[in-house]
Amino acid sequence: MAQFAAFIDYGFLDAAGATALSVKKRAIKPNARGCIEWLRSIGEQLPAKPTFLRAYWYDAAFDPADPRYPGQRRYFDAIGSTPGISLRLGHLRERPPPWHYPLKKTLERFDVDIEEFEKHFPFRPEMSQKGVDTLITLDMVRLAQRRAYDIGILIAGDRDLAEPVRAAQDEGRRIILAVPHQAGVAPELRQLADDVLTLDDAALGCLLSVNSAQAS
Repeated sequence: MAQFAAFIDYGFLDAAGATALSVKKRAIKPNARGCIEWLRSIGEQLPAKPTFLRAYWYDAAFDPADPRYPGQRRYFDAIGSTPGISLRLGHLRERPPPWHYPLKKTLERFDVDIEEFEKHFPFRPEMSQKGVDTLITLDMVRLAQRRAYDIGILIAGDRDLAEPVRAAQDEGRRIILAVPHQAGVAPELRQLADDVLTLDDAALGCLLSVNSAQAS
């Protein structure tokens, strides 16, 4: 019997979903159970009506020494305990964006007080995910080689995932790219996919919860 699995880059879904719904990212939260229900309904629409294997959910965690880690861990525990979801975690790295240094040097050249400037325009570090694409690659390719799934639904947009999609297809797997409308997706990934499924507002309403009080 045919099976299908889902590979969900939540960092991508979070950002692209907020843009598609025209709300701020802070207003978005995952709806893990709604995601599983939506996937099962999609399975009924696929050729041969494959059975649902599971969803692999990818996100990034703070270092355990970070004071934000305990609260985030509770959030991850709730996701990971949802039936049908297998949680995979990379890590978060915090660093200043590259434009900070030249801007500070320019301000110094014009004798601008940096501390006073930061009272109005603080130099905040950026958070970046590390290891998430590697985890997606390993799972997609390893499971394809083991014939664990026949169809993979990929919710992601990074160009680095083009090669694992190609490798899975070489193993005879069919890959469907599912992305929010207006999402920024690497052309290579979109072109390689066997099909592209646009996540409209109704679909995003199943995958995500929106706090209307924080939406604007």
